[in-house]
Amino acid sequence: MSSNAPQVQQPQDDPLTPKEHGGYRRVRRVGRGKDRHWEFRGREKDEVVKTVLRKSKFFLIAPAIPFIASVLGLIVVGSLFDFYPSADAFWTLLEVILGILVVITGIYFIYNDLALWWVETYIITSKRVLIWKGLLSPSRDEFGVERVVQVASDQRGIISLLLNYGNVHLYLVGGKEPILEKVSNPKGVRDLFEKIADEYKQKNPTKEVSPPALENPELYAVLAQLSTKDELPKLKNPDETNPRFHEKGRVPRPLRTFGGPLRLPCNVTYNGDEYTVRYYQRARSVLVQKLIIPTLIFLGLIISFFHFPTWDAYISIAILAMFFVFTYIIINYWDDIYILTSKRIIDIQRRFIFLDEEHLSIEYSQIKSVDVKVSNPIYIALDVGRVIVETPGNNPNIEMRVVDHPFSVQDFIYQVKEMKEKADKIKGANERKDQLNQWFGTIISSMEQSVLGKGVPNLQKMDLFRAAETANALGMKVVPVGENSSYPNIAPGLIVSQNPMPGTLIESKDSNRKPEIHVVLSRRP
Repeated sequence: MSSNAPQVQQPQDDPLTPKEHGGYRRVRRVGRGKDRHWEFRGREKDEVVKTVLRKSKFFLIAPAIPFIASVLGLIVVGSLFDFYPSADAFWTLLEVILGILVVITGIYFIYNDLALWWVETYIITSKRVLIWKGLLSPSRDEFGVERVVQVASDQRGIISLLLNYGNVHLYLVGGKEPILEKVSNPKGVRDLFEKIADEYKQKNPTKEVSPPALENPELYAVLAQLSTKDELPKLKNPDETNPRFHEKGRVPRPLRTFGGPLRLPCNVTYNGDEYTVRYYQRARSVLVQKLIIPTLIFLGLIISFFHFPTWDAYISIAILAMFFVFTYIIINYWDDIYILTSKRIIDIQRRFIFLDEEHLSIEYSQIKSVDVKVSNPIYIALDVGRVIVETPGNNPNIEMRVVDHPFSVQDFIYQVKEMKEKADKIKGANERKDQLNQWFGTIISSMEQSVLGKGVPNLQKMDLFRAAETANALGMKVVPVGENSSYPNIAPGLIVSQNPMPGTLIESKDSNRKPEIHVVLSRRP
């Protein structure tokens, strides 16, 4: 009897085995140093947690005010007790009341606000997004990264800009719109998610694998000709004339700057082989319209400067302020840009000159229609109007407000969209050519190693000595198996039939043994 303990068979990984989820602590940091990373129940083996988000901590201040006020009141009452000890009964009563308030407001804040803030978690991984909410009745929303078609950030108000918090909108296939609410650095989260989505799409790129070299130059030339790739269509890139375009190590992005003399770069980054196709700006009539009232005010101030000398100082300040107004209007107009790239349409909107930038992008594959609306006869005469790029479902549209030559813009968008579709088809065809080239090259190379590529030679009407030389040059040998007197017109000793027939491909089963060609020789009747 063996003394060894019986081996317990370990259960193998089953892809249908339910994953563990839940618990109050939904995500935690594990490991130390460089190995420190986020971990949560249900994480897949090849899944990497990119970031864990919660609402900004600034939103804990307002709910904590009753608790903070109670604590401060208790401290103040304790200080007053030292200054006025004669009213010790009154201060004691207040201390008891405030102590109870501290306990009540503290418990309420911890349960209703702090705990809910802690458990409401957004987990973004390399494969999916998980949105956890609720404490006693938890809920979880989960969707794959591949379902996200658009990402946008939203910061409204100067306070959200100064404190750097806002919402991140994720637009999914089917029209659903989950929102990561009031997170810190929403633009950074948006850019991170766009990077994750791009990495997910390119996770298993088609590798450039060269087919094996063929010994037969004719076959190699035929395969090379059949696998010649078609050139991808490419539109003119307006950034190519910019010297920065040719800088090594430059981050691929639009080279159009913002903020006038501030020359602020755009926060958009390009993915893969994406490049700028065209910049569109709002119509100049929009700028003229915005400048009419400030210009009239400015002229009124100039006239008042000469007619009311006693108010010179105030009018001079007002004139100086109008210069800032003009600068703001012009820069704000100049910074409203629509960018058409080789992959998408981007709407750039800057607010407060340089404090904030928002952008919304739509890929050409998501475009449902492109409509033009010219609202009045004046716009018809000026050839300006709105171009509305619509997307399916509840996904946001891009509206090019009052642009010059709107119908030309509409046509150009359709042309770029058609070019993108054509480029995708050519790219797919080129990838299939590479696959076929690799497959056929591998097959033919294998045949050249184990099969005689030129096949059995034609030995008809050769004598046995010449036939043996010909076969030996091709790695074969001739074996005579008989004679035939049915060919009186053929000289005796010449080959009249052979097996295998000429051109037959012979596979050598034994590398140490040459393939045999059985021949029949002619003889006199």
